[in-house]
Amino acid sequence: MVKAVTVDSSIIISSLLPAEKRHEEARSIWDKVLAGDYAAVMPYSVLVEVVAAIRRRTGSELLANEMQKTLEGMETVSFVMLDGRSAAGACRIAAKTGLRGMDALVVQVAKEYKAELLTFDEEMRQKATVVL
Repeated sequence: MVKAVTVDSSIIISSLLPAEKRHEEARSIWDKVLAGDYAAVMPYSVLVEVVAAIRRRTGSELLANEMQKTLEGMETVSFVMLDGRSAAGACRIAAKTGLRGMDALVVQVAKEYKAELLTFDEEMRQKATVVL
């Protein structure tokens, strides 16, 4: 059975850049998405964060654009749009937990889709336990 996960940008970025501290761990997680063991559902904000981080860390606009196309074309990855209901849910999560705005969006998607939250951001992980 395929496991539903919400993957934070910290893991995706670390999986792509070998110089990152937790690259091997991130690669192992992302390989499960690539293999279809995990079905990843994330807000579009994660896509933006990944593309921006790739551009900043590599200096390559081309690589950043290619990463966007790759992520959007993956069968095991779904990006969801922010609507009024989702925004209200993320606001409630932010107010309850004290999470940053983008982190609250990620947690809201994990909650809505009953997906396991995967992140290297310890603050996000700890605060999310209140609502997940």
